[in-house]
Amino acid sequence: MEKLTAGRIESQRLLVPMVLDVAPSAHQALVSRISELERLGFELESFGAASIKVTAVPALLTTEDTSRALAALAEDLEGLNRGAEVQEALQRIAATTACHAAVKANYPLTYEKMAHILDELRATAYSTICPHGRPVMLRLTRREIEKNFERI
Repeated sequence: MEKLTAGRIESQRLLVPMVLDVAPSAHQALVSRISELERLGFELESFGAASIKVTAVPALLTTEDTSRALAALAEDLEGLNRGAEVQEALQRIAATTACHAAVKANYPLTYEKMAHILDELRATAYSTICPHGRPVMLRLTRREIEKNFERI
């Protein structure tokens, strides 16, 4: 959100545009918010009644994550009132994009990358929850750890 308030998020132009087939309601949700999606690094356009052509994606997303991210965005935006504030739409889009760009389970990380992620996490306003409200860390007491390892 800090990057968004400062302007636009970095975008990566695709060498070959991606065409995604979507439900009519998802198509409408995405097309109606093209300008907000551009601020987040997406460049897309309507490509028929049920398809979206994607020519650029946020630099923090892989191309593999793009179709899932856009499907989730469409779902989030479908539930958003058509007259909703741009800021509210941007917050939803940013939250969904951030979740899809997050490091996934079993993804190998170097020590330096882990340290960087923890430093960035400490610098955020909501470092214990993801943008959708799910926890990103848990506090375990020594007693809980000992109990789980059957030491008490």
